[in-house]
Amino acid sequence: MTESIHTLVIGGGQAGVATSTHLQKNGVPHLLLERDRIAERWRTWRWDSLVANGPAWHDRFPDAEFTDLDPDEFAPKERVADYFERFARDRSLPVRTGIAVTKLERTAAGFRATTADGTIEAQNVVVATGPFQKP
Repeated sequence: MTESIHTLVIGGGQAGVATSTHLQKNGVPHLLLERDRIAERWRTWRWDSLVANGPAWHDRFPDAEFTDLDPDEFAPKERVADYFERFARDRSLPVRTGIAVTKLERTAAGFRATTADGTIEAQNVVVATGPFQKP
């Protein structure tokens, strides 16, 4: 099965969720794919003592507070992951989890992403898979 979308966002961490939010606010049809859960890397790929780089009043999206933290607290990794997951859910972002993109290729009309669930054709692709990933 082949699906078509204007913009495909690959990766459901901070950058992918933020990108999806901006696309939604601007009325751009899009889909966000995450191979695991939203913010999975925060949950299972970081050391247990990890906290956000800045206090809760600073390290947040512009229109969403950390409601369960004092503004001067540094959010532990689980709270950061929960925050991103709640943010995406509360805004009804078009997220599909558990879907890995296994191949991405350029086409005459844009891009073709291959997943276990099928093929997605998109005019634009944002790869939001983190700073230290292999292409």
